[in-house]
Amino acid sequence: MSKFATWIITTTAGFCVGFLAYVQLFNLIAYGKMTWQTGMEHSLSTYIALLVGLLAAGAIVGSAQVLVTRSFSVQVVPWILSTAAGFGALIAIIWPLHYVELWGNIPGPVEPIIVLVGGGSLAGIFQFMVLRRHGINAAKWLLIWIAGLIFSLVPTALVFMLLEGPLGVSYSWPVGVALSGLLIGGFAALVSAKAVIVALSGQSGDVERSE
Repeated sequence: MSKFATWIITTTAGFCVGFLAYVQLFNLIAYGKMTWQTGMEHSLSTYIALLVGLLAAGAIVGSAQVLVTRSFSVQVVPWILSTAAGFGALIAIIWPLHYVELWGNIPGPVEPIIVLVGGGSLAGIFQFMVLRRHGINAAKWLLIWIAGLIFSLVPTALVFMLLEGPLGVSYSWPVGVALSGLLIGGFAALVSAKAVIVALSGQSGDVERSE
């Protein structure tokens, strides 16, 4: 399997599983159950649960991606830690929103967008710094990655509108959560795959997709 395909698959899987883990861990730590919980209490456990969930999501994404990055001699532990730290840094936004009783009560898909697009973007910035310490110039990839996360909202919205509208498909909330991660992470991975492999390989030109 080519490194391009591996990057797309691992990143997509990481976002899918990672976002589901974020939600499940939050519910488990904050409320002691795995079912969806609407609204949030102002307790220490909810603040801890939000942070743990974000760190876990980032660690899962980073762990999946090292299947590619380690083949370019990028150190495994710093990559995973940087990805976890990127998602974890999002707590600086989420904790204040939770304090003013907005987080968990925002209508629409705002919260998944903040976690997936915001967390993924911050993780990309932290990953960029790791690559720079390895002497790898990944600025182009970072820009494409963040743009991919932002524009992934278009196909993601279209898929959900199609499922809930003309197709009339019903699905459980865990499926919806996992599908959100899959679509957003998958689109960003798809559009950024060539740039990241070019950066990791240290080449400025095209890389054969048969690698």
